[in-house]
Formats: sequence, C-alpha cells, structure tokens
Amino acid sequence: MEHHLYVCDKESEELRRHIAFRDYLREHEDVAVEYGHLKKELARETKSRTSYSEGKTAFITNILEKIN
Repeated sequence: MEHHLYVCDKESEELRRHIAFRDYLREHEDVAVEYGHLKKELARETKSRTSYSEGKTAFITNILEKIN
C-alpha cells in the first residue's frame, strides 16, 4: 500500500484551509458524498499521485471560494 503524508505548520494558512474544507464537508453531507465519488473515480482513472491530486483541485478550490 502506498502512503502519502502531508505536513504543514500548525500556524499556517494551508492548515487553516484544510480544516475549513474538512469542516465544510462535515456540515454538507451531499458535498462530502460528491467528493467521495470524485476521489474514487480519480483513483480508478489516474496513473499517478500527482494526477490524482490535480484532479481534485477544481473541486477543492470551488469549496474554499464558497467558504471565503
């Protein structure tokens, strides 16, 4: 099994965005389900970790724009 570890400073803006995204998904179950479907589709169709991450970018950006 391949693992991906992401680390950021506890005071960073990046961590704030991660937590805001997580909290949004917790509050909007329909969006969380949609995100889960996207991740499964990308896992099936992409060949690299980079393309998998890039495939999620537009979805995540859209949510973060709604939050801000």
